[in-house]
Amino acid sequence: MVSVTGRNESLDKCFSLADLHHVGVVVADIEQAAADVERIYGTPVALFDETRFTCRIRGIEQTVVQRIGLTPGPPHLELLREVRGSEIWTPVPGIHHLGFVVDDLASAAGELERAGAPVWMAGVRRGICPAGATYHRDPLGQVFELLDRALADSMARRIDHSGLRS
Repeated sequence: MVSVTGRNESLDKCFSLADLHHVGVVVADIEQAAADVERIYGTPVALFDETRFTCRIRGIEQTVVQRIGLTPGPPHLELLREVRGSEIWTPVPGIHHLGFVVDDLASAAGELERAGAPVWMAGVRRGICPAGATYHRDPLGQVFELLDRALADSMARRIDHSGLRS
């Protein structure tokens, strides 16, 4: 197959489809969604405690309280509890986003911005931004997340400690 526009070698160095970490779904009731996943797909979901974090959404800093669940993986199915009043964590039918693991979050996010997929949300930690993860929306309206490898590894250890295998 021939590429219409050629490859973006800068992005190729940051991540590829092989780095798919999870498929994210935003749900209104995370406990019910976890039970549904276990019943229908036959796989357990590790539900994490609520986490309070700071992020910038469209450049505006705010604090969010979020709760997620992950199936064993990768790739994982990530359940995200809706955040009322948020433009990002609102339930939508089907897949909310695809999450990719990267080694250098700032570089990968910058490359995506230069390629036409601006940062929609970026984590902030100790004044550093981006930290942990970024969400991007491409020109077609698709949302994807870049997840720092250290954070992904930490999540995997938490799943292992919960008794599920990652």
